[in-house]
Amino acid sequence: MTTLEKRNLKKEMYTFLVVTFAATYILQIGMYVIAGPLSYTSPFWSVALSASMFMPAIVAIFCMTYFKSEALTRETKIIFTFFIVYVVLFLYESFFPPIMGSIMDKPLLSGIVGVLGIFTLTLLNLKKKWKNGLELSKLHFGKNIKYYIVLPLILSVILIITPILYYILGLGSPASEFNLYMFFNTWAPSLVIFFLILWPSYFGEEYGWRYYLQDRLFPLLGGYKGVLVLGIIWGLWHGVIIVLGHNYPGYPILGNVLMTLYCIVLGIIFSYAVLKTGSIWIAVILHLINNKTAPVATSFIANSDNLILGSIIGTVILAVFAIILLKSEVWKRFNNTTVTN
Repeated sequence: MTTLEKRNLKKEMYTFLVVTFAATYILQIGMYVIAGPLSYTSPFWSVALSASMFMPAIVAIFCMTYFKSEALTRETKIIFTFFIVYVVLFLYESFFPPIMGSIMDKPLLSGIVGVLGIFTLTLLNLKKKWKNGLELSKLHFGKNIKYYIVLPLILSVILIITPILYYILGLGSPASEFNLYMFFNTWAPSLVIFFLILWPSYFGEEYGWRYYLQDRLFPLLGGYKGVLVLGIIWGLWHGVIIVLGHNYPGYPILGNVLMTLYCIVLGIIFSYAVLKTGSIWIAVILHLINNKTAPVATSFIANSDNLILGSIIGTVILAVFAIILLKSEVWKRFNNTTVTN
């Protein structure tokens, strides 16, 4: 890597971080001033929380445009268009009544845009020329397709075993009833449907962190330091919303510490998946599984009676898997980067 290349990577990275953090923090603090304490039933907060998830990808697209990235091919712009249209519609329908009604409590029209986006993405991946147009932006399906099965399966097992342990050890109880059949009967179909209609929400975070920032941070710091710093950044990005009561209500400081640790562990798994496949979509799928497993498990398996203890146990179990992944050679490819004049 030349000195100029290193300088450009830093400029792009710092621009992305400053804009992403500033936009997210200002949005959330501003919403607190306007709408009051965090409320999941408030349309104002519904828009703010959704917009926060979209923010990293929006800023990444802005930076790619501003710095004239070579990855902005015609095919990439097509997928970005679906994402932006979805964002505008979803935020509108989160505040005002859905234009075409709802499906599974989600706006139908924006859901249709999501499905059309996935259909278009699939078509673009079927033709080599079009797929090549998505490669630089990591929007193609990538290589090592087996990881699309193996990693989601392993993550799912870990996330399901954790609440089962809560139940067996008497650390928690289900909100409805302990019923594994009902859990799988609800959980599996919902993952498929939510991926089709909600993928932009998870793409919003993952494209910013696991594509734009990762591809600039890792060459500068190496794989091991890079994934650690990336996890810390991801965790700190949640800082304001955690203080306002999200995820760890009543624990503004400890909650931020636990969220950062969780983001480091989860980030190792997500980054590994992207490095092995060369595609951002595996991280989108893993993020979806992480976010959508707990609510169903709470109803039909168990939720920890102790928020802090439950979080620590869940993080430790995931950390075992993350440490195993850290032993892979995939991280070492960044550690021999040299700077020349």
